[in-house]
Amino acid sequence: MANSIAIGLGVVAVIGAALSLRAIIRVLRRARLHLDTIFAEELDDRPSPRPRQ
Repeated sequence: MANSIAIGLGVVAVIGAALSLRAIIRVLRRARLHLDTIFAEELDDRPSPRPRQ
């Protein structure tokens, strides 16, 4: 009986950790895309380093 409870709690802990990891990865991806957008906008606004001929 005790082993089945321990196994059940272990399975719940593993599933919880996997779901948390998935959520963290999604948040980090969204943040990276947001930063990429900001950098792209900032770089587009910069004047060209070389004068045009």
